Amino acid sequence: MPPKWYWPIDPSNIPKIVVEPPGPKAQEIIKMDESLVMQSFGRWYPLVIRRGGYGPVVEDVDGNLYIDFNAGIAVMNVGHSHPRVVEAIKRQAELFTHYSMTDFYYELIVKHASMLRDIVPISGDKRVFYTNSGTESIEGAMKVARGHFRNQRPYIIAFLGAFHGRTYGSMALTASKPIQRLGFNPMLPNVIHIPYPPYPPYRCPFGRNLTEEECGEAVLGYLEDWIFGKMVDPSEVSAIFFEPIQGEGGYVVPPRNFFPGLRKIADKYGILLVDDEVQAGFGRTGKWFAIEHWGVEPDIITMAKAIAAGLPLGAIVGRTNIMDLPRGGLTPIPLAVTQ
Repeated sequence: MPPKWYWPIDPSNIPKIVVEPPGPKAQEIIKMDESLVMQSFGRWYPLVIRRGGYGPVVEDVDGNLYIDFNAGIAVMNVGHSHPRVVEAIKRQAELFTHYSMTDFYYELIVKHASMLRDIVPISGDKRVFYTNSGTESIEGAMKVARGHFRNQRPYIIAFLGAFHGRTYGSMALTASKPIQRLGFNPMLPNVIHIPYPPYPPYRCPFGRNLTEEECGEAVLGYLEDWIFGKMVDPSEVSAIFFEPIQGEGGYVVPPRNFFPGLRKIADKYGILLVDDEVQAGFGRTGKWFAIEHWGVEPDIITMAKAIAAGLPLGAIVGRTNIMDLPRGGLTPIPLAVTQ
């Protein structure tokens, strides 16, 4: 049977435009927003949402209905206002919304962490750390990686085109648009960016006539021969942060040989691979996590967005022997996890 709509609507009549957008109500709210809210956001369309219906449908304040291909920017992977999500929120709100997970214990944390640990593509024993957002997950993973080596490996490798967040540490890893770093220098030190190989390889930074495999090998060779050979000794590199599919970089999928090759280099020098699945995780590519398409296991996975269907939640999952910061070294965000 087809799924039931969450509010009365004729699915054959979508999309439906009753007022040319932005309508009068939307224009009024946008004008108020401009006078009250700092305009540092990059709004791309004057959509003022009123509510979400079944799956991919949203309604604006003027009654227009849209098919929501944005999914709240990769957040609403189970659709808007899913009844099971709404019920979980109500159930938890009636119990408690906060009681400092940094000082006490939540039963739901244990249940959720157990389920999360079972689906991440990292073999062996694992540990989970909770955050409030994707950028916090990245910041936390940076501390885990540096702290695991007791700061004996102060360098981090990231990729051109990457977006890992806008807070100060994650901003140093981000390299997708100059405006995101403009005026905030100096950045967090010891972050080195290298090219990210695209597939198809016609945009390969090392030449347009290269094959897919050749482009992947060229980037790996650049890391070995130029970065490790002439700039920084690999024994000082704690981690390589990557998006399995770059988001803001232009939805760039790397060649098939790239991640296996990157894993070999990381293993050769004892460097941690940190997989940023904030945008690509939780079924967005057809698997729980996008890195599974390459059959490569990272050491740490960061996540947020679709993990909680719109609630502010993120997580870091890593191998137990890596998630070894001392007590007080990384304080978790005190939140109530819904089930």
